[in-house]
Amino acid sequence: MISQEDKDFIEHAFQKLKARGWFLGQEFEKSTITEEEIAAFEQKHQVTLPSLYKAFLTSYRLPETQSNEVCAIIDNWDGLEPLWLMIDSPENMTQVSERMEFLQEIRDFCELPDGCFQNLIPIGDWGAGWGPLCIDLSKPESEVDKDNEETWSLVWFDHEEFDWDKIYLGNDGLLHGREGAPDFKTLIAWYFCGALEEEYEQENDEKPTYEWYQNL
Repeated sequence: MISQEDKDFIEHAFQKLKARGWFLGQEFEKSTITEEEIAAFEQKHQVTLPSLYKAFLTSYRLPETQSNEVCAIIDNWDGLEPLWLMIDSPENMTQVSERMEFLQEIRDFCELPDGCFQNLIPIGDWGAGWGPLCIDLSKPESEVDKDNEETWSLVWFDHEEFDWDKIYLGNDGLLHGREGAPDFKTLIAWYFCGALEEEYEQENDEKPTYEWYQNL
């Protein structure tokens, strides 16, 4: 069962996203995905999705404009900077399965071992075009250390790189991408709530707004 705390956080995040100027004049459509559908998906793929991601899937769907692209200030190895993100807003769990099948096509192309993708749940596109953003289920959120990128559970794969066996394949036989964000909650805090915008403004003397992002 999805906790009320997770549901409340996601509800707040969607309202904050709209308050910051994204998707103004458009309504968020209620999701039709149920907890039962998610449970069936988990059983089919033998995975357990993070509770907050389940709350996200069962909350709302983003309006189908701009390919669900949003921009926000994130914290990476270069410090605070803006980065665009394309986040999936599936109508059903079949669409999530289809994104996983797309990764399998890459496995075949790169001649990667069977099962190397079983830890990855695709949820969007990092940089809104750089490559697939995934939740790495082999990195438990309970063990995430925001100061240690090796523990981060949100990773991405550069679509311009093809030697995935040399770049991303770990000794455990699983693929582990480049670090994107510590966990799904941090990602939502950055992109929906604008959690780092005030700090960025203080450091750079410019205020990130919807219009500011559009002019980058």
